[in-house]
Amino acid sequence: MAQPELRFLPFDWVQYRQTGQINSISFSDRYAFIATQSGGLQRFNLFSNRFEEPITRAQGLQSNVITAVHRASNGVLWVATPLGIEYSLTEEGEWQSISLNVLGLKFGTLIERIGESEQDIWLETPGLVHRIDGINGLVTGVMANPDRPVSWSSGLIKFKKDLSNLFFDYSMLNGWMTDLQSLFHPDGREMRITTIAINRMNEIWLGTEDGTFFRGDNTMRTFTPYRFSLGNNDVQDIEGKDSFWLGGRLGKSPAGVSYFDSDRQISDDFMFQNNINMDRTSIYSILELKNEVWFGGEAGILIYNIKQDYWRTFTLNLGGGKNIITSLLDVKDQVWVASINGISIINKKDKKSVDYALIENFRNIYVYDLAHAMNFVYIATESGLFIYDLKKQKIYDSKLFGYKTKDFMFPMRHYGYTAFAQDRHNLYIANLTGIISFNFRTRLWSNVVDPSIFGGLNVKSMVINNNILFISTINGIVKYEMEKNLMEIFNYPFMGQINDMYIKGRNIWLGTSEGLISYKYK
Repeated sequence: MAQPELRFLPFDWVQYRQTGQINSISFSDRYAFIATQSGGLQRFNLFSNRFEEPITRAQGLQSNVITAVHRASNGVLWVATPLGIEYSLTEEGEWQSISLNVLGLKFGTLIERIGESEQDIWLETPGLVHRIDGINGLVTGVMANPDRPVSWSSGLIKFKKDLSNLFFDYSMLNGWMTDLQSLFHPDGREMRITTIAINRMNEIWLGTEDGTFFRGDNTMRTFTPYRFSLGNNDVQDIEGKDSFWLGGRLGKSPAGVSYFDSDRQISDDFMFQNNINMDRTSIYSILELKNEVWFGGEAGILIYNIKQDYWRTFTLNLGGGKNIITSLLDVKDQVWVASINGISIINKKDKKSVDYALIENFRNIYVYDLAHAMNFVYIATESGLFIYDLKKQKIYDSKLFGYKTKDFMFPMRHYGYTAFAQDRHNLYIANLTGIISFNFRTRLWSNVVDPSIFGGLNVKSMVINNNILFISTINGIVKYEMEKNLMEIFNYPFMGQINDMYIKGRNIWLGTSEGLISYKYK
């Protein structure tokens, strides 16, 4: 785990995920702590009405599945996961865990609610309550019902409650509706209420099955909805500058794409099931244009018109069986499409395929990545590295292009080029046997990273900033400072597989199989 290391502050690493349903809510004087089914513990600022960094495995929790939460009156924050209970004296990090076995609970037993009495913490499980010492966590009693008054935080609603009087007195905002029995999303879906909590100001809070919660205003008698969740937990690609478009691989949960504002901690989700002409597909590449966003999936492209707010799906005939669009590239009035079966070129305006002679050169060849600089398109493939001259409409093998110093050597295996990284002056190209660079002005090739730095492993993604090169492999991330020849390796379990990387300001953002992760590396 990263967080317990002394060199990191609690939120140097932050993990954002699809939250799933809300299981429990508890309050401090500053935050509402919201336990979610798969997104860890969300923190909602009661004064600014904004989300702040969530508490997840990146802060040291054993699991991102939080079944119950309780912020005790002495300032200790308690959470329950399928593995046991955990507590933090700082409400942020330094988590201490107590396993189910130590609590005398069988594996698979869920702690449904947490509360407190004067000196004790209480855990509610199916049919029993467990009293533990609030200081050392030792079990001091097991019984059917508490033998003293207990102040509980909210838990899952087990039986349907009659909330007609509540809904009759309050109005729903932002397009939500109620029939006095259930809630209805603005798109018409019925939404089940999963938990109900009341804070010290007698505000009523409602949690729902899709991660939306409502804060009740006692003065205006209104319920305002809030939600912060990603459309997918397996993020394959990050695209954007000020805000990010995120897409990923399909899983069991309802999925979609997200528009994530990292500065304001806001995420707008476009779910497949809720949008017409948005075919359900895994997303592996994204391209943001002036008025459109293109999403490369499996043998097709989803296009979102930003101004007119509508979706279209285009199927591509790329040959072969199952196909994956690995990269999308903006080249003047065209979009170049790389896939595991070759290259296609699409006209931006009419979305029709453009017939180029070079397409035949890459048919049935795995194309990993594309890059564009000056009047050249750089093509990384399983069979080699190629450069296409847009003016002359001529393709070059990289060995026959540009200039080489006496001590420069192309990688021993001149095939299997998998990823590009680009700054103002150079293009960096990854290969199993080394990383090389190409200077756009001098057209000079250079050897920049020895394969020993990244273990000679397949490079999934690269990104560069001020001579610091980040390299992701199946073994995590290598941070390599090229001028100082210094390296660090990050491969914490909560990171999963790193699929894409993006640098913004002092943070590097990681699209991973475990969600979107940020790391404050400066």
